[in-house]
Amino acid sequence: MVRYRLEKVEKSGMRLLFKLALIGLLFTGCAYYSTSGGLIGGIRSVGIPVAGNRSSEFAVAERLTERTVDAYAEDGRLRVIDEESADALLQLEVVLVEDRPFTYTAAEQTEQYRFTVEVAAELVRAVDGEVLLSLEELQGWGTYDAALVEEEGRDVAVDRALDMVIEELVDRTTAGW
Repeated sequence: MVRYRLEKVEKSGMRLLFKLALIGLLFTGCAYYSTSGGLIGGIRSVGIPVAGNRSSEFAVAERLTERTVDAYAEDGRLRVIDEESADALLQLEVVLVEDRPFTYTAAEQTEQYRFTVEVAAELVRAVDGEVLLSLEELQGWGTYDAALVEEEGRDVAVDRALDMVIEELVDRTTAGW
């Protein structure tokens, strides 16, 4: 009887020791993990200057800049701060803007247009000017009904095209972080 109780105490003690060891492994394994590790070039903040523009539509570059700042702020993996204090600068340039007929009616009238924008981007470390990431041909597009007024048609298509570019930009600059 004494032997039975001793074996029972030993088994419960072993279970407790095993549970404590397992908990200890879990905590030490998770303690090393950090969501901020692995940042490209060790950056944690980004400054986004006004986008350059090689097109004739200057408003597109301004919208690109504003929407990019909003997208990075919403994503949250990089803090968007002023250019002088940032770890890196995200330099953007509108390379191409096209607005072409996309679909036609049976009478060969333009029914829809397709707005396309091409953007180049570089992520440059502020301290030494090293280019951490270079993306030369980010492209986005949006279609709109030719009969709609600009605010309901073309402007919405421009925003869609910019959002496509910005989504890819955020994904590629923060991937694996």
